[in-house]
Amino acid sequence: MSQLVDIYIGRQPIFDASVRVHAYELLFRSGSEDNHARILGGDHATAQVMMNLFGDMGFQEVVGRHKAFINFTEGLLLSENKPFFPPKQIAIEVLENVHVTPKIIEALNALRAKGYEVALDDYIFNPKLAELEACADIIKVDILQVGPKKMLEHVGRLKEKGIRLLAEKVETREQFEFCQKIGFDYFQGYFFSKPKILQGRSLPSNKLSTMKLLANVYDPDIDMAILSNIIRQDVALSQKLLRFVATAGGNHKITSIHDAVLRFGLKRLQSWSSMMVLSGVDDKPRELFHTSLIRAKFCELVGEQVGDFSKDSYFTVGLFSTLDAVMDASLEELLAQLNFDPKIKQALVASHGSLGVALAAVKGMEQGRTDFELPEGLTPSELSKLYLEAMEFANKVDLG
Repeated sequence: MSQLVDIYIGRQPIFDASVRVHAYELLFRSGSEDNHARILGGDHATAQVMMNLFGDMGFQEVVGRHKAFINFTEGLLLSENKPFFPPKQIAIEVLENVHVTPKIIEALNALRAKGYEVALDDYIFNPKLAELEACADIIKVDILQVGPKKMLEHVGRLKEKGIRLLAEKVETREQFEFCQKIGFDYFQGYFFSKPKILQGRSLPSNKLSTMKLLANVYDPDIDMAILSNIIRQDVALSQKLLRFVATAGGNHKITSIHDAVLRFGLKRLQSWSSMMVLSGVDDKPRELFHTSLIRAKFCELVGEQVGDFSKDSYFTVGLFSTLDAVMDASLEELLAQLNFDPKIKQALVASHGSLGVALAAVKGMEQGRTDFELPEGLTPSELSKLYLEAMEFANKVDLG
């Protein structure tokens, strides 16, 4: 069984004008001494915060009855993996490096329509970002960058629009009193409190189980019992799912993993699975997982045509063909730990048999080659169509 690992979240309070805690901003932290926000790998950082918060530490234990402000990158705002928690629980912070595009505007308006609060982070009244103001419930003003003159110029205008203002990076009593006087609603900064690092423990989920769940959860013909079985076989996935189901609301007493899967629903499971992958692949390019899914679907489609093995066997060969890169170990060593049919192992290691021919074909197509052996009964034109269909499938599996 996997060993428990330490996990961390940075938490900084946001106060109202009466200096009462209104909410907490939650920040990615990699260790107990790492009291600095992470900019690189933003999608991973946000996913990790959400996994730690909702799947391991527990929402109530971290923020109590307060709302959590969580940074969202451009990639996550545009992905199909929108938040799947009740709107009263989180506010979405739009990072300052997000590009203003019609798609971003559409995504933010859709989130607000669902009841989520949208906050613009580190706002400095850049005219290029002005269009975002119409999408914001809260604007967090970087008072060290903006200065008193510009604040006075804009505060009244924004308040008239019904936008609430949050002064961030407040470092002195004078700054607090000035911002309070001119109409700011909320306050955050070292004058009140530095971020506090909270530590928890997590049971890591098996990467193979997570990949298998991700691949299956987007199958339009999937049986929910299959998803339940995948999750049930991994104690960490089971524990995290039960945490998420509890946080998502409802007083129903869960009687089984299958019960939890049904109550969570397919859409939530799709978002959760993608977030699970994102939170654990800070050192892996997402393209690696995308490639796995294309190969899996392509091999499955070939298998439907050839018909000598089950399409599941073909799918498995494609899915696990990048296993060595994902797990940082030799393929032979990893396959020794898996109870696969010898024909599947031979296909993966030596491209042997009809399963191996399908795998070699998809690898050849990735490289633009035409010198590979054709699967029985299929023409190059038919393979091209199957490859395009596999790509369409993989593109629907949103990795952020």
